Amino acid sequence: MFDLGWSELLIVGVAALIVVGPKDLPRMLRTLGQYVGKARGMAREFQRALDEAAKQADLEELKDLRKGLDDMRAAQHKMQRDMGATILDSPKPAKADKEAAGAAAPAPKPEPAPEPAPEPAPEPAPATEPATEPEAEPVATPKPRPEPDNVSGG
Repeated sequence: MFDLGWSELLIVGVAALIVVGPKDLPRMLRTLGQYVGKARGMAREFQRALDEAAKQADLEELKDLRKGLDDMRAAQHKMQRDMGATILDSPKPAKADKEAAGAAAPAPKPEPAPEPAPEPAPEPAPATEPATEPEAEPVATPKPRPEPDNVSGG
């Protein structure tokens, strides 16, 4: 702290012995030791107060972080519920759409088979009304899943 070597301490000691005198030197050193002890005690108390303030600040920061984490978890669960509801509520494609999608893809060409012997032509079938496509069945809307009661983070 003061960067005093042995030679400087010896000079200070000899000067104190001359100025104070040999009779009062022990009393002066005792008083000086008490003041140094009080100064160290005050420094220790100040350090404890600073440590306590830092601990309180850390606790407040941790509380803020925990609150932010809880908010993010709640937002995540809300997004999951919304996404699940959106997926469950989306309309399913009708059968005609599936057939059209299947017809759009070209079918693989079969290899030519050997030609059979010609048969007599069949008689034409009587005319009938054109077939109508069946209407698409109504899609049942599923109920949303219930939320879990206990949502744990870990």
